[in-house]
Amino acid sequence: MTNTRNMYHLHSKDIEDIIHNNGLPDEISTETQLWDLIIKKATYSSPRLLLPLIYEIYDKKYPDDSTIVPLSTEYSVERSDTKEISTIKADLTFCVNDSDIYHFECEITYNGLITIRMFEYDVHAALNYRTDAKNPQLILEFPKSAVLFLQGTKKIPDQLSCLIKFQDGTSHEYRVPTVKVQSYTLEEIKEKHLCILIPFLPIRFRRRIPSDRTIQSAKSPDKQYNLKKAVQKSKEELTYFFQETILILDQEVADGFLTDGEKKLILWLLQKSMLRISYRNKNLCQEVYYMTEPVLKLPTDELFEVIHERDALKRACSKKDAELADQNAKLADQDALIAEYKRRFGEL
Repeated sequence: MTNTRNMYHLHSKDIEDIIHNNGLPDEISTETQLWDLIIKKATYSSPRLLLPLIYEIYDKKYPDDSTIVPLSTEYSVERSDTKEISTIKADLTFCVNDSDIYHFECEITYNGLITIRMFEYDVHAALNYRTDAKNPQLILEFPKSAVLFLQGTKKIPDQLSCLIKFQDGTSHEYRVPTVKVQSYTLEEIKEKHLCILIPFLPIRFRRRIPSDRTIQSAKSPDKQYNLKKAVQKSKEELTYFFQETILILDQEVADGFLTDGEKKLILWLLQKSMLRISYRNKNLCQEVYYMTEPVLKLPTDELFEVIHERDALKRACSKKDAELADQNAKLADQDALIAEYKRRFGEL
């Protein structure tokens, strides 16, 4: 039987553990790995969540029953300076309907070097997934790529661009569209069915959440009071956001755009994101945990809890039985002693 308890291991974690892990799941150690985990968990568990995103970026609509196959994202590279073979790893590469290859990267902030990295990834993808190996006319077809910027919207171009000049004097402008995740409202996500982006949305609240250290180091009571008010406001914002998200996901399920399992998956990933952005404030992190945790329970989780409670009762009963047996043994010893006294001395 599959151990679903491992998947929902946060049920057994307390707030101190979450904060100690910097708001990250046990199996990862950096925030970058968290966003990578979220996009991969979503797409590997339910690949069709990618279809609305593809339509949003490339205006290409696929049937709901399209096949989406994840492809290897690791490529071996020989470095020119050391001649050593190393590995580069893209975030997400997949093929739709055995024909169209896509490559998506998730980035927190904009850095011009991402354009070079995208070009490097795309060259390797074009080489690895050639379909015309027997064609005398060599063709390298780049994947349809995009970069999802997860934090902020300022200074992020609508597309990345790099001019490539060839030795024969020709040139080509390599362009990659961008997705500014924080530019989407929940209503827009609902209208466009971009539920795959929901787990990244809490990032927009992070900068407004004062940490415990900031509050404790406030130099005046007024400053500390204002910081605590900011925490309360963040709590209200996150509560409203989470409640609205549940309503949207419920409607998506009712309208047939999501399954109930996909809804639970998105909420599970959303909890991970919300814990990460709130872990520096213990009270807020605790509120987030208690707000999101009950929603994540599956029927199997309830079964595990009943089994756990039953086992605890059995242990308690066994302990009581042992105590009762011990008391009965002592009582029997005393009865035997009294009987022996009566035999020796008669009735008193």
